[in-house]
Amino acid sequence: MLEASENLRLLAIWSEYIAENETRSAFWYLIGMSACLINYQCLADWKGDVRDFRYFDSDERQLYSFITNQKWLLFYFRLPAIRSDRHSKERLFDLFADANENTAGEWTVKIKSIDDVDRLVKFLGWQES
Repeated sequence: MLEASENLRLLAIWSEYIAENETRSAFWYLIGMSACLINYQCLADWKGDVRDFRYFDSDERQLYSFITNQKWLLFYFRLPAIRSDRHSKERLFDLFADANENTAGEWTVKIKSIDDVDRLVKFLGWQES
């Protein structure tokens, strides 16, 4: 669920920042999907100069996030999500050619289209196949 806060207006500002129409559509689709997640609190906020959309579970652990860039969204599997053993790194990397593991040990995926969002939310189990 989206957290009710002043920061919700950031979504419109962030959407305008996105230069690619397909990525902007993916952004709004992912925001819409996120708004319906009852097991997560979602929050849009700045992290320095970074546009950071965060997903917290009921234990207030940040499991996921994504940052908004001009040409893609970069979705993060944060360490609590990776340590939960809910997700297969191998399967994620098979689904997304540009999946990566950063120096902090987090997994990242570039999201550029609604198709990318569909594959991601199915992988996460947020939507049935």
